[in-house]
Amino acid sequence: MEQSSSVIICTKNRIDDVVRCIDSLSEQLDAPQELIIVDSSDVPLEKNQRFATRFNPQCFPKTTLKYIHTTPGLTRQRNIGIEHSSSSIIYFFDDDVVLEKEYLLRMNEAFQSHPSCAGGMGTQTNISLLSWKYRLFRSFFLLQRTYASGNFTASGMPTHPYGTDQFKYVQALGGCCMAFRKEALAVHRFDESFGGYAFMEDCDISYRISVSQPLFFNPSARLAHHESPVARDKLFDSSAMFTFNYSYLFFKDHYPKNRFKIVAYYWSLFGLFLECIFLRDWIRLRGYYSGLQRFKKGKK
Repeated sequence: MEQSSSVIICTKNRIDDVVRCIDSLSEQLDAPQELIIVDSSDVPLEKNQRFATRFNPQCFPKTTLKYIHTTPGLTRQRNIGIEHSSSSIIYFFDDDVVLEKEYLLRMNEAFQSHPSCAGGMGTQTNISLLSWKYRLFRSFFLLQRTYASGNFTASGMPTHPYGTDQFKYVQALGGCCMAFRKEALAVHRFDESFGGYAFMEDCDISYRISVSQPLFFNPSARLAHHESPVARDKLFDSSAMFTFNYSYLFFKDHYPKNRFKIVAYYWSLFGLFLECIFLRDWIRLRGYYSGLQRFKKGKK
């Protein structure tokens, strides 16, 4: 069956980042059939000359370009992008990634050779290898980490194989570079109850899809994720969002299938707080606590 690809980039107030990302997409050896920008910037990107210079048919002669301006909300923006896409493979990239020229080629080859897989992702080239003590600590407390299996821990935390060099089947895809077959997204959409930056929305959709179909990690598809400091929440707010969303997802996706996992959930929370104490990261500690209190009270 003929395979086509759409790329969806959701962005807000990050002109420098999105231009670099678009530039790397214009150099792909296997050009996407569609490039969809879902923008929630205060001033629409289409009014910016730098954006207009890059996002045009001269730079993308083989690609249909679609621009949509909407209200903020990452999960909502991603769902809007899905509604406007028509290809068989749909890629989601953060606006602060830069792809190597072979990225889409290598991913499209992987989808072609693994027809049972509903989705997949490439690897990040700028992942730092943390000390073995820190990795052991995170493993012991079932926390998210890289250089790992790509599966979820018993506490519902994701692990990622970034930094490893073996193709493998995984459960968790990273939001900066995940892709799904259109058939999977016809059944599963992003949970729009996540607000704003939407920590862990990638964990939610990849977990739900992985229950019935495998996902893959393809280290031959490479990109750099620069994690732009622009238009990000403050550390306290992002930490609160993390524990709130993690708790929401644990009780939504994991707890109903095995209630004994509640022990692992509290174990991971204990590990998060202990990590903050060791690092003397009091702002993050207060944020984690605030997010848990909000979740307990049922507040967004």
